[in-house]
Amino acid sequence: MTSKWGFLAAAALAALAAGTTPAEAQTTTLRIGNWLPPHHLIVRGIVEPWARAIEAETGGTLKFEIMTSAVGRPPEYFDFVVNGVVDVGYGVSGHNPGRFTMTQVMDLPFMSPDPWSGAAASWLAYQRYGARYNEHKGAKVVGLWVHSEPYLHMRGDPVRTIDDFKGKKVRVGGNVTGRIITALGGTPVQLPPTEAQQAMQSGVADGITFPLESIEFFKITPVIKSNTRFPGGLYTDTFWLAFNEAKWNALTPAQKAAVEKHSGLGVALLSGWAWTNGDNLGKAALEKNGVNFFTLPETEIAKAKQTLKVLEDEWLAEAKKRNLPGDEIMAYARAMATQYRSEKRVNIP
Repeated sequence: MTSKWGFLAAAALAALAAGTTPAEAQTTTLRIGNWLPPHHLIVRGIVEPWARAIEAETGGTLKFEIMTSAVGRPPEYFDFVVNGVVDVGYGVSGHNPGRFTMTQVMDLPFMSPDPWSGAAASWLAYQRYGARYNEHKGAKVVGLWVHSEPYLHMRGDPVRTIDDFKGKKVRVGGNVTGRIITALGGTPVQLPPTEAQQAMQSGVADGITFPLESIEFFKITPVIKSNTRFPGGLYTDTFWLAFNEAKWNALTPAQKAAVEKHSGLGVALLSGWAWTNGDNLGKAALEKNGVNFFTLPETEIAKAKQTLKVLEDEWLAEAKKRNLPGDEIMAYARAMATQYRSEKRVNIP
């Protein structure tokens, strides 16, 4: 017995001499649930550098293992986080219609002009109001971001006016996007991106809404003949990054501080860089393929905004139903998007 306690005492003294306690010296490894290929920009450009920064900040006491195989479908991942199937996870809020409605304020039409401003605004609005949403029980959300400005990519001629939407079948990925396409006169087609190329080749879909990066990543470039840009951002998708609540509570104060230091706006910065760089590659591939680029004129943008105002009204009605200050939240999100917009005139007389 004396020998045992003597050993423990010696170990404790050695740890204190090194500037740490035995509990702090232990390494905690958390598994990050992942449903995308490891070279996708969300994994390579956002989740992985975020995890590595925290590992370095904690001196290796907190490590992350990014899983290489999916354990289910993308819409299941928030429940996987809550139920402890994975320790940390990420996902698309729109994959679970009606579940994260308030968090999806940036998904609304013309809220997110670029990935930098949209990501910053989504996080800052959530940081201020998210606790009142009550949408992420059982999880600790540490980051939100959005994708870059989406284009409408067509297998034929570009959409040049809002009236051109009529009769067009458009592949969409989220619930808000589907509402937008319907409101503009088109028919949304819900398909995974891996099936989009074949769907467009066969005529199941006439077009697809996607950032420039995603067209090239999912090998859809060969079937695209034209695309249309909607200045101001027709829509976006809000992504979340979260810990299982119990796993979060088990971290030491120092580990939590390290996570929070590199999360929030840090994640927003990573997403801005990732989507911007990815879009540059995607645009180059589309241009090389001879795709016709078209920008919808301001007169048509005004028509789209008027037509799509109903989505804002519905979001505000839902906020009111929950006793939330919807107008205030939306105004704050818009102000933050303007504050962090990437297009700024600086150092110009």
